[in-house]
Amino acid sequence: MDFLQGIEPREYQKKIYETCVEKNCLVVLSTGLGKTLIALMVAIERMKKFPGEKVVFLAPTRPLADQHLRYFKKHLPELFADMQIFTGMVQPENRKKIWSTADIIFSTPQCIANDVRNELYNLNDVCLLVEDEAHRCMKNYDYNFLANNYMQTARHPRIIGLTASPGSEKARIKEICRNLSI
Repeated sequence: MDFLQGIEPREYQKKIYETCVEKNCLVVLSTGLGKTLIALMVAIERMKKFPGEKVVFLAPTRPLADQHLRYFKKHLPELFADMQIFTGMVQPENRKKIWSTADIIFSTPQCIANDVRNELYNLNDVCLLVEDEAHRCMKNYDYNFLANNYMQTARHPRIIGLTASPGSEKARIKEICRNLSI
């Protein structure tokens, strides 16, 4: 695959990637089986297809968002994309400036949701929204607000939910999928 550095996807990852490129997906794989690699491959494809649009990768904690940022930086060429992390530690005015120039943004859902609610920026130029630990897409969690807002505003929406544990109840899994427009 173009632009991937230092890693070769396995056959099952390629198959999942092919589905994710075509439609919104919930990727359910055990920890360590390459959910982040699949998201990275889809991010590359979406950014090639929609130049100038952004990828937003959400994770429920700052350390997890940092981990995903490091993974992307390790496996993408240095000049492929401007990658930034958003946290509450970065002042809103600065996040607004960074948003205008960044290509891939890693953040907690609370930070992006607050910014969107406060109209610092919108999600219309985001071509891929990744929600890690997607089993949290329940009730009033900010993942749901963002997925809904994104599907209503993005010019070229694609959502990928990642989880190792969606739950065992069919109704719960259906609710997660419904909340992610899958």
